[in-house]
Amino acid sequence: MYVAALDLGTTGCRTYIYDVAGTIIASDYQEWNSFYPTPNSVEQDANTWWASLKTTIDAAVKKSGIDKTQIVSLSVTNQRETIVPVDKEGNPLYNALVWQDRRTTDQVEFIKEKVGIDKIYESTGLTIDPYFSATKILWFKDNKPEIYNRTHKFLLVSDFIIHKLTGQFCTDFSNASRTMLFDINNLRYSDEIASELGIDLEKMPDAIESGVDIGEIISDETGFDKKTLVITGAGDQQSAALGVGVVSPGEIKCTTGTGSFILAYLQEPKFDPNKRVLCSCHAVPGAWVQEASIFSSGSAFRWFRDEIGQVECMQAEEGQDPYDLMTKEAEKSPLGARGLLLIPHMVGAGAPHWNPYAKGILFGLSLGHERRDLYRAVLEGVVFEVRKNIEVFKELGITPKELKLTGGGSRSDLWNQIMADVLGITCVRNIIEEATSLGAAILAASGAGIFPDIAKAAENLCKVDKKWVPDTKRHETYEKLYNFSSELYSTLNSKNFYKNFNDLSSDTEMD
Repeated sequence: MYVAALDLGTTGCRTYIYDVAGTIIASDYQEWNSFYPTPNSVEQDANTWWASLKTTIDAAVKKSGIDKTQIVSLSVTNQRETIVPVDKEGNPLYNALVWQDRRTTDQVEFIKEKVGIDKIYESTGLTIDPYFSATKILWFKDNKPEIYNRTHKFLLVSDFIIHKLTGQFCTDFSNASRTMLFDINNLRYSDEIASELGIDLEKMPDAIESGVDIGEIISDETGFDKKTLVITGAGDQQSAALGVGVVSPGEIKCTTGTGSFILAYLQEPKFDPNKRVLCSCHAVPGAWVQEASIFSSGSAFRWFRDEIGQVECMQAEEGQDPYDLMTKEAEKSPLGARGLLLIPHMVGAGAPHWNPYAKGILFGLSLGHERRDLYRAVLEGVVFEVRKNIEVFKELGITPKELKLTGGGSRSDLWNQIMADVLGITCVRNIIEEATSLGAAILAASGAGIFPDIAKAAENLCKVDKKWVPDTKRHETYEKLYNFSSELYSTLNSKNFYKNFNDLSSDTEMD
């Protein structure tokens, strides 16, 4: 007996075939492109999601060597907040606006004035930021009214795939709770917020729990048997939290992929009086998560790979990852990257700042610096952002005994050690690195009746591979650098430099 996990991330998709012991039998990956109509805009073609996914499904099923009828169920996990308008047949009416897209600052200001930060936060658990889907829906309403009026449903990535598989328009609580339209206290869309924003809730898919059987496959286009059950999945970060065993109080994880996402388990919704971190529904029914979202982490390292790391890309032999060569170089640079500091706000700042105008900063650059120093500055700069949010979690009464690391960034032993040294807490990595897909596989198995209890299944399947213990002396040195980094950002922000520079940049673009 096997289950499939369909993982649609920001840069591509993977299909995994798991056995019920949590072992990956086969997988296949395909990357896709984003489009950048302006420096602040990020779009994707939803049809590419489906085409790429079908390719990976066929390849993974073939690689597995098993009969497709042995795959009893599947679940979908996805990049969240990304939204695409579709017609009644589920055909895209426009490119999807990706979660990284920052074009909706006008809509953000409108929501602040019309509804208010307090009401949005206390109902949805979210701050008002271009990140979230409601701002993107409003952008269509304001700027593409003909598209908005023709839209039958606004779908998140997994919703789009579920419709392709089953013909149904539905989402799950964990994804719906990232739209800024979902009341996480009452587990339903907020009529009040939608009414104030002028958004028609009929255009939203039905929201149900994660891990629920919603039917068999109707599509003839995939390599799956049509009797394979489709189970509601979860947003990638909640799925990753489930996949590393964040299923009880005190458990906390940090996933580093395109961005970094820190999630802690909650038995009930918990709100930050200063609205720095968020609260969303968990993949585990009846549970919530405290969440901090850092927009640029792995993507910052990727930018340095693409723009600075040509040497590593050329040196990488077949099957070798340029990132491994970059981190080897970074290891040759001392703690503090020889006086080089990166603040990685390449697409604005997420938690705890929520500043859509923030930009990336490389501070202290001199002629004596080398590539290795740049690479180390990226690794350290990302971890300083993680630490800011861990400090907020502590203020809210969440004290991590250890931090569970997942995602592509967790492959780097150096990065994991920097994380432990900066945070001053032990960091652990599980045997199965692909926590997001494992979480989806657990939901798929649970929805098919293979596991009676989602949380217990996670506890049984999530095993620690390696630990990184903080070094006291390095922690003390990092404390000073961390404080400087925080002060640098605060100084620039308090002087309104980010907003003023954004306005200046907009003026020069128009010229």
